[in-house]
Amino acid sequence: MENQLLRSALWYQRQGYSVIPVRQNKKPFIKEWKPYQTKKADEDQIREWWKKWSNANVAIITGEISGIDVVDVDNQAGMDALNEFLPETLATPIAHTPGGGWHYYFKHRKGLPNKARVITGCDIRTDGGYIIAPPSSNGREKAYAWMKDLSIANVKQASMPEMLFDILKSGGAGIASPIKHLKNNIINTNVFSSTRGGSTQTDGLKLPQVTTSDHSLFSEGSRDETLFHIANCLVKGGMEKAILSKVLNFFASHCKPPFPQKEVNIKIQSALNREKQRGRNFSHEIREWAMTTSGHFLTSDGHKELQLTTRREKKTFSMALLRMVDEGLLERTGTRSGQYRRVDTEVEAMDFMSAETETVNIWLPFGLNEKVEIMPGNIIVIAGSPDAGKTGLLLNIIRENMREFQIHYFNSEMGSSELKKRLSNFDDLTLDMWNFKAWERSDNFADVIKPGNGKINVVDFLEIHDNFYEVGGKLAEIHKKLKGAIAFVALQKNPGQKMGLGGFRSAEKPRLYLSMDSGVLTIAKAKNWATPENPNGLQLNFKVVGGCKFIKTQGWHRPVQ
Repeated sequence: MENQLLRSALWYQRQGYSVIPVRQNKKPFIKEWKPYQTKKADEDQIREWWKKWSNANVAIITGEISGIDVVDVDNQAGMDALNEFLPETLATPIAHTPGGGWHYYFKHRKGLPNKARVITGCDIRTDGGYIIAPPSSNGREKAYAWMKDLSIANVKQASMPEMLFDILKSGGAGIASPIKHLKNNIINTNVFSSTRGGSTQTDGLKLPQVTTSDHSLFSEGSRDETLFHIANCLVKGGMEKAILSKVLNFFASHCKPPFPQKEVNIKIQSALNREKQRGRNFSHEIREWAMTTSGHFLTSDGHKELQLTTRREKKTFSMALLRMVDEGLLERTGTRSGQYRRVDTEVEAMDFMSAETETVNIWLPFGLNEKVEIMPGNIIVIAGSPDAGKTGLLLNIIRENMREFQIHYFNSEMGSSELKKRLSNFDDLTLDMWNFKAWERSDNFADVIKPGNGKINVVDFLEIHDNFYEVGGKLAEIHKKLKGAIAFVALQKNPGQKMGLGGFRSAEKPRLYLSMDSGVLTIAKAKNWATPENPNGLQLNFKVVGGCKFIKTQGWHRPVQ
């Protein structure tokens, strides 16, 4: 059977990329890999490599042979520098690296050097280089991975923005921001003329020198992006808004065709807004939000609460969450895209030396007390098919235990009138004799559980309409809140099935699990036995009279197979 790395290497090869095997230290396994800069290895060669080095990482040779150039971003500083050149609407394959960086894949274009630190925190990989590709690993349980919805299989490589190509081609010299490049290579020094008499002298400005001979940066198709970058750089450099407006309008008027003045003002305001947003520490803010969010959340929740509206802000948010996943602070959950939960690393020490070992003297129906024991903090599940009598059984449990325990009954189906009618069916009790608190509740029961010894929580019932796998998690949340209290939880069950909705996941936390069909009660799971006899699998037959009186018709027995 092919391993995942081999399968990925073959997939890349079939898509037209030139691949080679590399070690976890990024060094090639093969001594001479330069031939594969001009000739791609075939499938037989790739299989031979991975047969010899089964755990080899996958590297894609960049440049003309594979049709890609890759910007290798090392850290957040590099990301901030690169983002100055990327339009907010850019969609191109992006891979997350084990070291907390990113790989941006672009269409290959001749003229770029294969060079490190072209701009702050960024390297360029093109002809003569290679890049490590997902799902390769660094050997420390961290792997390269495509960002959600931006994998090389789902998104075509975008053309590199003109301004980014231009600065990478020029060598960059470690520029942290395009402001230096802009001043030195795009804007003629005449733009920054002196100010006299309270007015800015911009007369006599000439078309600035650009770094491409055909002025393509200011032509239709590129001018929008170029003007925005100029505005962004000048705002970041501290230029006053009045001067900025004159400078940008000058550039706009010399575009081919001229750029509308109304839209120039939009560019200026967008640049000012971006600078304001830049003052926010996104990484810190995102972490604070994620680490104070309880339960499961979606990326869209974060967008809404942090007021993230631009593609770049949302991309930064997604990458911050991915870093937190790598750090073990978050984990992906569920089947929905972009769903996470905070990893709760806080643990409470178990004082088992002084813990009580006495069982809870609680009444259970049909003499179950003689078969099983209930300990403080236990959950008892009653999984019943429709009309099997779950509610009636729970009301009997309340009736028999309400003198010894403080009972809280959480009901998701009945209103006050119906509950009153059900209680009136008990002809040996008047309404004023019932001693428990009833609450309307249909979800998030863990939030209202009453903790502590001497309390019983009755959940009637735990409703799940889809995603039944969540039942186990909801029971675990209830269990965490009990702190010595007891919980009876009713679940719906399909007729004839042993377990309720959620299957065996619903049986993970309960110490006693009862399966209830019409006239039949089965001990599906009992962890604490009252006698040496194993009670699991025992059945009892009953009938219900008047909706509340349970009469045993056959005692506990093992059904004939």
